[in-house]
Amino acid sequence: MARLSEIIGKPIEEVRKGAYARCFGNVELSHLLSRVQSLIIRNGNELEKLVTNLVSDKLIEDVDEFLSAQIMDIGVRVATKKAVKKCKSLKGDGIEPDFIVFDRKRHSQHCYVVELKDGHEFDTKSSEKEQQNLVDFLSTNELTLHYYSCHGKICGFNANTREEIQIGFKRKISLEEAMTGREFCNLLQIDYDSILALRAADREANYSEFLEELLQIPSVRKGILDRLSD
Repeated sequence: MARLSEIIGKPIEEVRKGAYARCFGNVELSHLLSRVQSLIIRNGNELEKLVTNLVSDKLIEDVDEFLSAQIMDIGVRVATKKAVKKCKSLKGDGIEPDFIVFDRKRHSQHCYVVELKDGHEFDTKSSEKEQQNLVDFLSTNELTLHYYSCHGKICGFNANTREEIQIGFKRKISLEEAMTGREFCNLLQIDYDSILALRAADREANYSEFLEELLQIPSVRKGILDRLSD
């Protein structure tokens, strides 16, 4: 997980004109909050990188070459968004999924087109767009992937149930389209709990760093101490 101490944040002059400054009227506090927002965004990207590193032995370097074979070897292979963008056989038009997972067990070949989300709470418009992107990608590439039974999935990595994800996406996705982080990791044959443990350690550090930096803002520190003394 990314650390707050690693986030530089926006220039002060930009923060001074931004929404946080308008809401709180304190530039130093606003700068800290903008760094927190950047941290949250970066964590989503870090999760994708973490998963990619854990499946390094399963990655498909040349997706075109992989898809040229009608039958894959038994096991799991993974194509990242970067690899899919380079692929000429698949058409994404800018809506390439985070991962495509190919899974063969005996005589059945499955393809999972997965959009990975660190959280699972989205507004109605965003939820509709995410679901439509999956549908469009699968529809556009139906002929290319016809040797596989294809499934579009939105993975809410930290959700415990598919129902939580469906509700978070304002019921714009079906339960079949929802996938928990544990289900995703089981598919990839990696340890979900070890990922949670790794991220939890960074979470504690982020909490400590946030409190420390918050108290370093003179006006905030004074405001807290004044309220504690009442």
